[in-house]
Amino acid sequence: MSPTAPSLDVPTLAWTGERMIPNLADPATELFHWQRYLYFRPWYQGRRVVDAASGEGYGTDYAASFATAATGVDIGADAVAHARRRYDEPKFVLKDVCAFDYSEADLVVSFETIEHVPDPAAFLDALKACPGNIVISTPNRNTHSPGNRLEDKPFNQFHTIEWTPLEFADLIRQHFPDRQVRFLSQEGRWPGLIREGLDEDAMYTIAVIGDGELPKWPRLGIAVPTRHASLVRDCVLGYTKFYPGEIEFAVVANGCDEQNLAELRQFQSELPYIVHVLEEEKNLGYGRGANKALDFLWQQGWFDFFCVSNDDVFPAVDCLPQMIAAYDELVKMGHKPGILGPVTNEIAGNQRVEIGPYTNLPEMQERARVWHKSHHSGATQAEQIRGLFMMITPDCLSDVGGFDPRFGIGNFEDDDYNLRALFAGHSLWIVDGSFLHHMGSSTFRELGINYSMNIERNLALILEKWDVTEFEMLWRLPYEGQKLFMPFSAAAETSDAVIKINGEPVDLVNQASPMEFAAYVMNAIKGRPRKDREAIIEILNAA
Repeated sequence: MSPTAPSLDVPTLAWTGERMIPNLADPATELFHWQRYLYFRPWYQGRRVVDAASGEGYGTDYAASFATAATGVDIGADAVAHARRRYDEPKFVLKDVCAFDYSEADLVVSFETIEHVPDPAAFLDALKACPGNIVISTPNRNTHSPGNRLEDKPFNQFHTIEWTPLEFADLIRQHFPDRQVRFLSQEGRWPGLIREGLDEDAMYTIAVIGDGELPKWPRLGIAVPTRHASLVRDCVLGYTKFYPGEIEFAVVANGCDEQNLAELRQFQSELPYIVHVLEEEKNLGYGRGANKALDFLWQQGWFDFFCVSNDDVFPAVDCLPQMIAAYDELVKMGHKPGILGPVTNEIAGNQRVEIGPYTNLPEMQERARVWHKSHHSGATQAEQIRGLFMMITPDCLSDVGGFDPRFGIGNFEDDDYNLRALFAGHSLWIVDGSFLHHMGSSTFRELGINYSMNIERNLALILEKWDVTEFEMLWRLPYEGQKLFMPFSAAAETSDAVIKINGEPVDLVNQASPMEFAAYVMNAIKGRPRKDREAIIEILNAA
């Protein structure tokens, strides 16, 4: 399916410095708002959702993907007109949020609204009509207007009043004495995670009115082998920005130069609770680099999923949340998913999709948004999940271990891993609505490696390992007790005959393809007496 994106032609709503506008607002504003909408993703499913003070409309549109109906309410005529032009699925109403009828809503979300309205009590009274859940967030006066009292004018010119977390909690309890009320706190540090309880130092306080289990987001450990600090920074910030749960990254500095190594160390110092840099003097290749990172994460012992990612990727908004939702549904259906992967623009195989043309990340996000509308509930069983990004369950990782190191810099180590996972009884799935932008082959280009020769060499290695003559035969092999587990610490068999071929170190005994070895022999005997050939012929005849 080739989606259209007419909203690319809709002029962007002006950013005032307060209202959140995707791709225009400052990074902090965008981060905090997306974290809230993403956190409550499970609550939109099958509900009639009202987004009170919907602004530009992006959050209402996101909720509409899962809701029975989604309505955005806003007093700004420009915002409502814009949202109606840009987003087809939700309904947008021009009305004061204090005068709207919420009686038909199953869920009302209102992020950064109550501090703007002239009469907060009137707003809360109107919300009482909602028979379902109500979610209200507001800035913490302690962090937004430090030193102010309740009656003081907030530092933010757009706010009429600000509360401390305890003051806000008292206000909510007074207006909803007969309803269950819980409170969440959104951290001020990147990536603005939401945690249960009242925190006087939080950046925002969130009131949850009504019953129901609060969303729980799994903890992810992501392994990233790299040589490029700038790529790692972008992909780490992208993953964390658009995932409402805890993530930690084990970044293997795979033979980086001093500048990239210094930048990675700096990045780790900025986000020490997220980024762990593991330094390697030499380039271990993708498989061994991923193994080193996975081993580090495994030793931490607390992740719900283990992931392996390229560094030259950037996620669409719902990429990781969609993968978690797909896993949960597959388990409910009785499957045993071991590895899940996204769809992408640049890959070989079934994970490649065409979402429409784009030239930058904002355009990618828009194309991915439209793609997501018709694909967010789909998952396709597969035989191959590419190493671009693999989300691996702890059970699968326990059964299969790490990547086979024989494949050097990379290529086919993911196919070998997929095969071992299948033999171990785990199913593989492509999550149809989970889009991940991929630049493609950046490491190979930077190292000057001949990609086609690398493919030919590693194809021969995987065929040799599994004793087949054609690649397609790998997926028809019977399981006959083959060794499936590969220790993270495993090293490839090596000889002393390692030379550089087209930019890549190659072991002539254990890695080189027949053509590469023949070329080496030909160059070695060039100019030597013909009688020297007798020794080579004698060895070949003996074999």
